[in-house]
Amino acid sequence: MDLSTFIQQRRPEWRRLEDVLARVEGSGLRSLDDEQAVEFGRLYRRAASDLNQAQTFVSGDATVQYLNDLVARCYLAIYARTKVDLWGLVRYLFWGYPAVFRRYLPHVLLATALFTVGTLFGFLASYFDRDVARAFLLPTDMPTIQPAEEGAEDDDRLLNPDQLTEFSSFLFTNNVSVSLFAFALGITLGIGTAWLLFYNGVLMGALGAVFVEAGQFTAFATGILPHGVLEIPAILIGGAAGFVLAQGIIRARPWPRLEELARTGKQALMLVAGCFPLLAVAAILEAGVARAPDWFLSSGAKLAVAGTFALLFAAYVLLLGWGKQVLPAETSP
Repeated sequence: MDLSTFIQQRRPEWRRLEDVLARVEGSGLRSLDDEQAVEFGRLYRRAASDLNQAQTFVSGDATVQYLNDLVARCYLAIYARTKVDLWGLVRYLFWGYPAVFRRYLPHVLLATALFTVGTLFGFLASYFDRDVARAFLLPTDMPTIQPAEEGAEDDDRLLNPDQLTEFSSFLFTNNVSVSLFAFALGITLGIGTAWLLFYNGVLMGALGAVFVEAGQFTAFATGILPHGVLEIPAILIGGAAGFVLAQGIIRARPWPRLEELARTGKQALMLVAGCFPLLAVAAILEAGVARAPDWFLSSGAKLAVAGTFALLFAAYVLLLGWGKQVLPAETSP
């Protein structure tokens, strides 16, 4: 192919790339919707390939310089580091993320339903057959959860601070890993995510049943709820993000499956990112409230803190950020 034919055939795509690039350089990559972003990537790759051909077969021509400058501008627009907008991050946390949460509220409700069904199953199975529960459902490093002997003093029924610390640490570590695994297992078409949510509900229900049988439900509630009101939603958000990922793989519309996975993966990451602030605050509540001795914080005070943070979380995700368009609207199939 001669140079004039090469330029004539490829020039329309170069011009189109220039138009899209001008928009990106002026308003950033976020100004592109999903189809424009895919087009930008395709045009950039084609221009890079054209540059390689031009460098191979043309020496010192202005076309090589033009393509070199165009590809370099695209590279900088995609990979150049930009100054961190801390105020923009704060605005997103308070106004953008609640809108993301509500967009995927059906996925969160599905995760909540699976976790709740698992909790009920675990509680009933353990309550009516405690031996099986201890053998198959309880963690092996929790030997202290046992019913009190008949006639034991009330103080003997309470978990000591070391036991509560062990129990809380187990739950926190478990919930962090579960939140991330629930998201990652969306790649299994959501099957792994669904099972993980159900199983952890079973575990929670089984532990609750054993504490109820032991006459230590207050210790169970005060040891879990102050941080659990945020850790459990983090698990559910991780599961919801996994279902978003699975939905993108299953639907794969209107692009090839890998492209749809990349698109929905970005949205799922925006959703699962909310787990980390929740878990950070939950860690503070666990250390400062759940593990506090009763002489410092009574059971009633701990439950009041749990209720307050539960209401604050509900208000945050349901009341803030209305009218914010933080993600491109999904197209109809």
